[in-house]
Amino acid sequence: QLRQAAKYAYKEVPTGRTFAYMPLQFQPEQIDIVSPYFSNQIETARLVAQSLPGDMTLVVKDHPAMVGRRRVSYYEKLDRTMNVTFVDPMTKSERIFREASIMIAAGGTSVAEAAFLNLPVIQLGQLGISKLLPNVLPHTDLTTLSGVITGHMNSATSGPEYEAKLEKWVAAVLDTG
Repeated sequence: QLRQAAKYAYKEVPTGRTFAYMPLQFQPEQIDIVSPYFSNQIETARLVAQSLPGDMTLVVKDHPAMVGRRRVSYYEKLDRTMNVTFVDPMTKSERIFREASIMIAAGGTSVAEAAFLNLPVIQLGQLGISKLLPNVLPHTDLTTLSGVITGHMNSATSGPEYEAKLEKWVAAVLDTG
């Protein structure tokens, strides 16, 4: 059944539609320790999809290293979730970033990638140094997520001030990493 997951019939990344992007995290990983309230990623995706403004859908992509590690039933459950489009884990993240209006994630490398592509991010939980990126708004209360999404989509993710904050973040990572 795990091998079948690699051959799952994924959907295409929507074009011409407003969507939020949620990359799934590798598990077990930091999400289980630092953001345990969001470690049930299927339930988190369902709640995020319900919180989106009426004209938006949620695009979910599994972590490429998880292909073959999750059961087909995991993918089927995600795929049946209302307002969720489950795309191929091998889809280039940059392609999704360029089409998405916002990213909602518990953390991971994708949060930093989104910063370099000027995509606003709502980070679920308080995971690590990524919460200090200029495009990131840490948030933990799913009951207020709907209003936060609308507000953060309009936040400034470009310009001299944004670039200066991003450069400082990179310098700090290089100094301490």
